[in-house]
Amino acid sequence: MADDIRDENLDALSQLQAMLDTVPDGIVVIDDRGRIKTFNPACERLFGWTAAEVIGRNVKMLMPSPYQEEHDGYLERYHRTGERRIIGIGREVTGLCKDGSCFPMDLSIGEASQDGAPVYIGIIRDLTAAKRAEAALREREARLTSILETVPEAIIVIDEKGLDRILQPGSRTAVRLCGGGGDRPQHQHADALALPRAA
Repeated sequence: MADDIRDENLDALSQLQAMLDTVPDGIVVIDDRGRIKTFNPACERLFGWTAAEVIGRNVKMLMPSPYQEEHDGYLERYHRTGERRIIGIGREVTGLCKDGSCFPMDLSIGEASQDGAPVYIGIIRDLTAAKRAEAALREREARLTSILETVPEAIIVIDEKGLDRILQPGSRTAVRLCGGGGDRPQHQHADALALPRAA
């Protein structure tokens, strides 16, 4: 009976280790004093530290200032008051790599118990690619806006229903097309425009 239970526990531990080793997100487990107990391969890739280098050290080593200096206070306050600022909530934070570089990451933290003592499991997702895509999109939008603001003629977009939207309503051409008035609905049928007709 005892052998069966031991074998089941070993199987469960083996499965858990396999999950930690293969999951694409970083997983770090700390104790109630902030010391790192688990640091999976994804964390090694993200931060540049090996598990052997960080196990037993305070997790604040993975945070830039001022969070590094404030982290132990967060834990102490949580143990004393139960006030949750990130545990069970999750938020976007900044990670500090071994080489001193930083990267944006989404951090979700859960609480569990191990041998009667609390442990905290952090799940880390790198946001670097998403942030780059967002920045590239903003840059393209800013470039397009700049182009539109400098074009002297009206730019008209007509959809499949024949409704149009003038992107440069303040230009002289736009005013002429709208019949000389500045007040014009955002959308109207293209037939209502004073467009020149082919002979």
